[in-house]
Amino acid sequence: MTKKPFSFLNLLFGLKQSRRYFPEERQVCVFNKRPILYRDFSPNSAQESINELQERLQAQGFLSTLSGKFDLETEEAVIKFQKANNLQVDGVVGPLSWACLFYPRLYRNQKSMSPKLQNAIKELQTILNEEGFFKKEPDGYFSRETERGVKRFQRTYGLKDDGVVGAATWAVLMGMRQKIDNKSFLQLVYFLSPQSWFFCEQLLMISFILLGIYCSPIPVANELKWNIALATAYGLTCIVPFLLECLPLKPSKHSSLPLLEYAPYVLTGIFWKPIIGFLGTLFN
Repeated sequence: MTKKPFSFLNLLFGLKQSRRYFPEERQVCVFNKRPILYRDFSPNSAQESINELQERLQAQGFLSTLSGKFDLETEEAVIKFQKANNLQVDGVVGPLSWACLFYPRLYRNQKSMSPKLQNAIKELQTILNEEGFFKKEPDGYFSRETERGVKRFQRTYGLKDDGVVGAATWAVLMGMRQKIDNKSFLQLVYFLSPQSWFFCEQLLMISFILLGIYCSPIPVANELKWNIALATAYGLTCIVPFLLECLPLKPSKHSSLPLLEYAPYVLTGIFWKPIIGFLGTLFN
């Protein structure tokens, strides 16, 4: 007696599978084992997805027979497709596999520019434009401005900011993400390169320490000259972050008041002399 072929519907609804075909548990994310639910969802819509999957695989030369079932041949075709596109090879058609099936890899200075690529670029630009990452009207050409918009989007959502629109970037573009508050200060910092943001953060820390030094109610704190105060503030920025980790006082992470994160540096500036004295005793 032959075993029942691997069923996409059973995978979709999380039913028990034969170990011959079911991927290892650690390879299957929880959202791959269950369907995306919405009001008009039905088994028929799952069947339509299987049909569409097989048509896409056949069009790209990975599948020969359109059976209408997620059988062993379909699974093998999915695995070949995943290997060819550097995806997780598990035979499961998750968000990245779907994104790869429907959307081409996009980047600047592509050698060939077919109508299909132009339409994909235009759709990319439309999404970026609606969310404020791309200011120009969509034109279907992957310009330098488009690449900058892609990098800003990637940095905002924690993707590798290489300007290349691959499966992961497409999946996030199409909705696999949390909503970001457009008025948030934190979103603006993602527009900067990591090097630029490090410089800005260092500048903020120095500024708040200097504010504490020169606005301190302790008379001795105002004795520092400007150049010595600046050097002191810079030196403290290299030490204070480690000290703050040891204290119960933690910086504010409230998105509407992001500068409160640097409030402890004002206190550092106020008590700069005791802090330096304490550090001196540690090293002596």
